[in-house]
Amino acid sequence: MPEWVEWLPSPGRGQCPDFPRLEKLVLQSCPKLRGNLPDYLPRLKKLQVSDCGVLHEGATRSRWIPWSLIVNAESLRQSLQDLKINGCPGLSSLLETETLSSLSMLDIQIFSRTDCLQPHLSSRLQKLTLHYCGSLLSFPRNGLPTSLTYLCITSCRRLEFLSHEMMAQLTSLRRFELFWSCDSLRSFPLGVFPKLSSLQIWGIKNLESLSIGEGADVENLTHLDSLSIHHCPNLVSFAHGGLPTPNLSSFTVYGCENLKLLPDRIHTLTALRDLQISGLPNVESFAEGGLPPNLQSFRIGSCEKLRPSVEYWGLQRLVSLRTFEISGSENVLETVLKEQLLPTTLHTLEIYGMKSLKSLEGKGLQHLPSLQKLEIYKCDSLESLPKEGLPASLSYLSIDICPSLMKRCQEKTGEEWSKIAHIPCIRLGGQVII
Repeated sequence: MPEWVEWLPSPGRGQCPDFPRLEKLVLQSCPKLRGNLPDYLPRLKKLQVSDCGVLHEGATRSRWIPWSLIVNAESLRQSLQDLKINGCPGLSSLLETETLSSLSMLDIQIFSRTDCLQPHLSSRLQKLTLHYCGSLLSFPRNGLPTSLTYLCITSCRRLEFLSHEMMAQLTSLRRFELFWSCDSLRSFPLGVFPKLSSLQIWGIKNLESLSIGEGADVENLTHLDSLSIHHCPNLVSFAHGGLPTPNLSSFTVYGCENLKLLPDRIHTLTALRDLQISGLPNVESFAEGGLPPNLQSFRIGSCEKLRPSVEYWGLQRLVSLRTFEISGSENVLETVLKEQLLPTTLHTLEIYGMKSLKSLEGKGLQHLPSLQKLEIYKCDSLESLPKEGLPASLSYLSIDICPSLMKRCQEKTGEEWSKIAHIPCIRLGGQVII
């Protein structure tokens, strides 16, 4: 409501509170709203205020009074469980109140103050999100509540990373997401968080390595289930000797242009089900002991220097592999098809982003008797399918943004139509042929 200026209380509010039973209050995109909100909210559990930039901004009127006097802070301390403040600097005074003892979720976004985190956060706090707090320099000296299960930090570049002592205290933390923050961080210490199961690291521009941190317990790494690293331009190495993460089921490395080596002994990760590596132009080799034996999904793309190896990869032995996705790595695709490296149990094959690929030559597709889905996307130069045709098992074929091939696959009139006519469902661009 772009023109809303003031929330007027109801007449006789002392005898009849406005919202005695209100549990959830959300104010969003009211850029002119200032002044008094309801002053008595005894049952309020969830408060979200976003893009209300002048709300409680200052004494712009003679009758302006601080937040702590407008809202019954005592009632909030007992009831408020979920607090989100986005781009409302005037509400920083709410964070200055005494501990909100019932608070379990706190989300602070677009704050310019250096002290938006108070020394004594609720001992019940489970989820903490910090977004675009550009002036935030450090965490509270006494650390974060041990009750935290989820921590997300986004675009807080000046923030100093957690100390080892603080990490070790977070005995309940399960999910940690660090995005475009903590510019001073050069080495991420694995194994310090006692129970961490999911770790995402994106855009940490000075990060050089992932290591087993000083004082870390390898036993802690048995809880790690998912590890994802994206767009860390200076990342060059992983922990020496590989990842001691026996229960890791999902591993992604994407857009790290200076990385040359992936973790050693990746074949020892017997719990790994999903592996994605993409945007790694300087990686020359990996999986020299073979790929993880129980992989179900393998995605690889834009690894220009990488050469597949029958001896090292052992793709044919991956009897659990259901999905293989390949993009922007034409040399890998050509080798895989020519040498028939894919396992016969494969269910789904996705090929995309091959700019100069003209044909899918080789018998690599014909020897896949279980293949049901084939998707080809954004291969501008691709003109023909294998001369031997496609597997009889295919039930779905999708071709999109491949102008030459799409033209040659037109129903009945295209040169390639005879190779695909047996497939029950075909999608060419936006057209579905059944």
